[in-house]
Amino acid sequence: MSNRFDLYAARKKILGLIGYQIGYSLSALMHNIAAEHLGLPYTYTLFEIHPPENLVAALEGVKVLGIAGFNITIPYKERILPYLDLLSAEASETQAVNTVLNQDGQLIGYNTDIYGFAEPLLPFKSRVAGTDVVVFGAGGAARAVVQALRQYFKPSCIHIIARDEFKANALKDHFKRRSKSLNISAHLFDDEDLESVLSSAHLIINATPIGTDSPSMTPRPAMPFPAEWKIWSPHKIAYDLVYRPKLTPFLRAAQESGTTIIPGFEMLIAQGAKSFEIWTGKEMPREIVRGALLEALAQPSI
Repeated sequence: MSNRFDLYAARKKILGLIGYQIGYSLSALMHNIAAEHLGLPYTYTLFEIHPPENLVAALEGVKVLGIAGFNITIPYKERILPYLDLLSAEASETQAVNTVLNQDGQLIGYNTDIYGFAEPLLPFKSRVAGTDVVVFGAGGAARAVVQALRQYFKPSCIHIIARDEFKANALKDHFKRRSKSLNISAHLFDDEDLESVLSSAHLIINATPIGTDSPSMTPRPAMPFPAEWKIWSPHKIAYDLVYRPKLTPFLRAAQESGTTIIPGFEMLIAQGAKSFEIWTGKEMPREIVRGALLEALAQPSI
């Protein structure tokens, strides 16, 4: 190994992912492949932060160490807000952040999940407009989903389904304050009318970690609702933000009934490309990245 290589490696700028139970993540592979292909001096790693009280110290470390930027995921997309110096317009609108740029010691929060979610769904825009949509989840990812739906797709009603009644109502109230005409409702996973709500929806979105294949994560159910419910049909669309496995139990059940499916893998690349551009000023080489990620997803989780 040459000294020149050692010096180059030492000069690399650090990027990363802050979250908890993130061993399954393919973000490091995605961004490192992109940077290497373009010959950019960046390296991306994972920062496992727990308990949540350690987030503040981690962010101080970002500034002190000069880490160039990072993604933020569960459970910190909303918790990070008070500790950022600036928010982009879309991050302020959703009150959730998934991308942070360290600009001369100022931490600037962005939300690339909004466009990342919207891009794979845009070809089906006419099938979503004016219809009922269900969103499972009430966290930071769900906030980005709701913003994308109201910004790009104009559904007739958005139904939020969550385990936490307070979070579900907080999300609903947040967006109602921003759009009086928005028709949005909150439900719980165990509501008696949930099967009926799902049956009437044209688009059903899983914005929870349910279905993630990762030994490092706390065990969860395979599906956000009972698998025996007959709610799928060819006129519906199923969209799962989970990308590992590529075909989750949620998507597999939908596909078996002829439902159009959108894997979370597509959102992973779309939001990642936006983050990459914020940090580096360069376009991500998507096809190179796509091939590497598909190869990784074909391997068993470890």
